[in-house]
Amino acid sequence: MLSRDSEMAALDGALDTAAAGMGASLLLEGGIGTGKSHLIRTALRSARGRGFTTVAARARPREQEQEYGVLRQVREALLGVLDTDPAPVPAAPGQPPAASGTPDAHGPQHEADLTHRLVTAAAGRHPVLLALDDLQWTDAPSLRWLDYLMARLEGVPVVLLATLGPDTAGCGAQSADGPAAIASGFHRRVVLQGLNTDSVGYLLTSFLGEPAGPELARACREATGGNPLMLQALLRELRRTGTGPLEVSPARIAELGPTELAETLLARLSGCSPRVGAVLGAVSVAAPAADGELAARLADIPAAEAADVLHRLVRCGVLTENADGIGFAQPVVAAAFRTRMPPSERARLHTEAAKALYFSSAPREHITAHLLTGAPIGEAWARRLLVDAADAALAEGRLAHARTCLERGLAECGPEEEPGLLRRLGHIELADGPEPAVARLRRTVDRIRGNTEHRAMAVLDLTQALALTGDTAEALRLVEREAEEMERSRAGKELTAGFRAVRGLLELMDGRASRTAPPVSPAVLSEVARSPWVRRAEAALPAIGALWSGEQRLESVQLARLALSEPTATVNDHALLRLGLVLVLARAGEDEEALQTCLAMLSAATAEGSRTVAALARAVLAECAYRTGRLTECVEAAGGVLTSGPEPDGHEWLGSALARGWLGSALYESGDLDQAQRILLEPGLESAVPAIALPVLLFHRGRLQVATGRVAPGLADLEECGRLLLRRGRVNPALLPWRSEAALAHARLGNDAAARDLVAEELALARSFGAPHAVGLALRAAGLLAPGEERAALLAEAAGLLREAGAALDEARTLRDLGRELMRSRRTRQAREHLRAAAALAEKCAAHVLVQELRQDMIEAGARPRRDTEIGPDSLTPAERRTALLAAEGLTNREIAGRLYVTRRTVEMHLSRVYRKLSISDRRALRLAAGSDERLPEPHGADAELDACEVVESCA
Repeated sequence: MLSRDSEMAALDGALDTAAAGMGASLLLEGGIGTGKSHLIRTALRSARGRGFTTVAARARPREQEQEYGVLRQVREALLGVLDTDPAPVPAAPGQPPAASGTPDAHGPQHEADLTHRLVTAAAGRHPVLLALDDLQWTDAPSLRWLDYLMARLEGVPVVLLATLGPDTAGCGAQSADGPAAIASGFHRRVVLQGLNTDSVGYLLTSFLGEPAGPELARACREATGGNPLMLQALLRELRRTGTGPLEVSPARIAELGPTELAETLLARLSGCSPRVGAVLGAVSVAAPAADGELAARLADIPAAEAADVLHRLVRCGVLTENADGIGFAQPVVAAAFRTRMPPSERARLHTEAAKALYFSSAPREHITAHLLTGAPIGEAWARRLLVDAADAALAEGRLAHARTCLERGLAECGPEEEPGLLRRLGHIELADGPEPAVARLRRTVDRIRGNTEHRAMAVLDLTQALALTGDTAEALRLVEREAEEMERSRAGKELTAGFRAVRGLLELMDGRASRTAPPVSPAVLSEVARSPWVRRAEAALPAIGALWSGEQRLESVQLARLALSEPTATVNDHALLRLGLVLVLARAGEDEEALQTCLAMLSAATAEGSRTVAALARAVLAECAYRTGRLTECVEAAGGVLTSGPEPDGHEWLGSALARGWLGSALYESGDLDQAQRILLEPGLESAVPAIALPVLLFHRGRLQVATGRVAPGLADLEECGRLLLRRGRVNPALLPWRSEAALAHARLGNDAAARDLVAEELALARSFGAPHAVGLALRAAGLLAPGEERAALLAEAAGLLREAGAALDEARTLRDLGRELMRSRRTRQAREHLRAAAALAEKCAAHVLVQELRQDMIEAGARPRRDTEIGPDSLTPAERRTALLAAEGLTNREIAGRLYVTRRTVEMHLSRVYRKLSISDRRALRLAAGSDERLPEPHGADAELDACEVVESCA
C-alpha cells in the first residue's frame, strides 16, 4: 500500500474529534504534485461515509484580486446544504440594510458572522467537514474570515481541512494576516513527504504486472523524489514509449524525461514569470553548477530577473540550492525540460554553458561535460580540455569515456592536431577487440598523411590488430609498403630502423624468414634509436629469432628483458610483442619471471579496461601455468579468454586460439575428458584458427588423441604441427616438443626407428638451446625408448632437470615412468619412493588422471596409497587455502577475485568447499578458525612452492 498512513491518521483523528462534538483544524503542506488535492478528495469521501456534511472550496491563482472568492464558494455550498436562502440580516448600527446574498453588504465582520452562523447551523444537523484547497491563493478577506472561524471552533463539530502549497504565481497575500500567518492558527500541520521506496515499488508492480525489484524501485524513487505527480508522469512515459516489463531498468528510468511533466509544471508556474520556461530550460542544461549569472546568460534575460525567478523556483521546491550551485530537486524534471527542447537548442545552450564556465575558471569536468554535448566551438582551449579529459579517463580505465572525448575533440582540432587525435583514438579501439580496431585504424591511417610519428604509430597499431586477427600476411604487406615509402621519402633514420625491425618480426611470424641474424649485444643496438618502441623492436627481433631457431638462449633472455624494460604509455602499446617476449622468457627457462611479468600486464590491462590485452595476457598466462604444472591456474586463465575475451565473428583470434589449446590439455589432465574433447575436437576448428596458432591446436589435439587411444590420428596431428613449425623456421623444441610426443606415438605403433630418430633430433636441439625443461622432456622420451639400464639413468636425469625447471607435472610423469621401470627391474623399494613423490606432485597439480594411474601403480608396487582427505584443514587444495586465508582477513568476494584475478563465482565455489570441509557455516567462523590455535595450515615443502605463485584459481 502507499505510504500515507501518517496523513490518514491525522485526517481520521480530526474527523473523530468533530464526531465527538469538538472542532478541529488540520493543514496539509507540500510542494507541487505531493498529493494535497488527492488527500482532500480522500477526506471528503471518508467524511461522507461517516455521515458528515461536506463543503469544499478551492482557490485559484489571481483570485486574490476577487474579494470573498473562497468565502462565496463556502457560503453557496452551505446554503445548498441548508436548502434555504440567506435571510436579510439587520444592519449594524450606522450601516444601510444589506441586499440578500451580497457578501460584503455589512462589512467584513458582519460577513464573517453570517458565514459562521451558516456553518453553525449546518453543524447543528451533522458534523461538518470544511475543505479548502490551495490556501496560498486565497484572497485576503476570505483569509480573515478563516481566521475568525478557527477562533470559534471550540465546541462546534466542524473540521476545517486546508492545503497550503508554494505560491508559484509569486503574488500571494504577504500581509500579517496572509496564508503564512493564518497557517499558525491550525490545530495541527502536516508536511507531505514523497512516497517511500516501498510505495513506489507498489505502484511499479501495478504498472508492470509483476513484482518490481528493489533496485528499480529505488531508481524511480531517486528520479522523482517519490512525488506522486512525477511518478505517474514517469509511468505514463514508459507506457507511451512502449517500454515492456523486461525493458524497464534503472538505466532506462534515469534517461526518461516526460515532456508532459515539463508542460504541467509550466502551466502551474505561469504566474511566476513570462520567462520561467527559458530559465528552467537553462538550469536543466547547466545543472548542477547553475547560478543566476549563468542562467541569465543562457535564458537571455537580465541577471536581476533571473535571480528573482530562481529565488521563486527554489521557494516552490522545483529547484534546490547548495554549495555546488542550483539544480533540480528531482532529476526527472531536469530530464523533462531537456527533452522538451529541440536538439539544436540544447546543443547551443551546452556550448554557451561551456564558454561561460571556461571563462569563469569552473572545474574542468563541468566544462567538459558541456563540450561533449554541445556544438563545436573551434577554440584551442576546447580541444585541450577534451584531450586532458581523455587522458584522465584512460588513467582510470574508462576507455569508453576516453573514446567519446577524443571523438568530440576531432571536431575542435585543426589539420595539424588531427593526426595525433586520430592515432590515439585508433589506439583505444584495440581494447574492444582486434576486428573493431582494424576497421577504425584503417580509416585512421588513410586520413594521416606524410611520414610523421603519428602515422607511424597508427600503422604499428593497425599492424598489431591485424596480427591479432591472424592476418600476419596483410600486416606484413602494410609494413613493407610503409617502409618502402619511408625509404623513397628519406624519412628519419629512427623511423626507418624501427620499421625495419617490425618488418623482420612479421617475416618471422609469417614464415617468410626461416632465420634471423644471431642476437647481438645490447650495447651495439642502433645508436639512432631514441624512442622506446624502436629500441623494443630492435631488441625483440633477435631475441624471438634466437628462441625460434634454438640458438643463444642466454642472449635471447637478456634481450627480452631489455625490450620489456622499455616504458609504455598504455597497456595497448605493442602488447602482442611484449607478451611474445614473455613467452621468450618462459620457454628459455625463466618461468617465474615470465609469470610475474604476465600478471603485471594482466593487472594493467584490467585496470585500463582493455579486454583484448587482458585476454591475450590470460592466454600467455595459461601456457606459463601449464608449463609449471599449475592446472587450476591454466584452466581459469584460458577459460577466461574464451568466456570474457573478444568474440570475432565466425573464427578464432590469436588469443582465443592459443588459450583453446592449453585449456584442452589442462582439462584432460584434470579429468574432464568430455570438455577437453569439446574444446579441441570441435568440427571445423582448423579452418577457424589463425595460421600462426594452428600448430598449438594440432599439438594439443594430437596429444589428446594419442592419450585416448586414437594413436594414428594423433600422430598425424603432431607431424603436421612439426611441418608447420619447420616451414616457419621454428626449430626449437622449447616451443612445442612435438618430436618427443610423435616419437612415443610411433613407438606405440611399432615404428621404433622413426621414434628413435625423432627423439635423437629433439634431444640434440634441446641441448643446443639449453633450457632445462626442453632437455628434460627430450630425455624422458629418450629414456622411455632406451634399452635396459640406460632407460632408468635417462629417466632419472630427466626428472632432475624437470625439477630444476619447476615443471611439476612433467616431473611427476617422469617419476612415474622411473618408478615403473624400477619395478620391472625388481627394485621395488626405490620404485615406491618415486611413485609416492610422483603422486604428491600430481595431487598438487590437480592432475587427477595421473593421480588415479599412480594409485594403481603404487598398489602394484605393494605400497598403500594415501587416502583422500575429505574433511579438515589438510583437505584444502592450494586454491581453496589461499581463498580461505584472504576471506579470513576480511576481504569481500569481489576483493578476493580482484586479488587473485578470478571471477567472483570461482571465489564463491572455493568458499563453499572450504565451509564444507571445515564444517563451518560463515565467514565469522572462518575467521575464528584462522585465528585459533588450530590455524589453517600454511603449505609446506612442495605445497609452499606452488602456493606462493598461485594467483589464478580453478574455474567451475
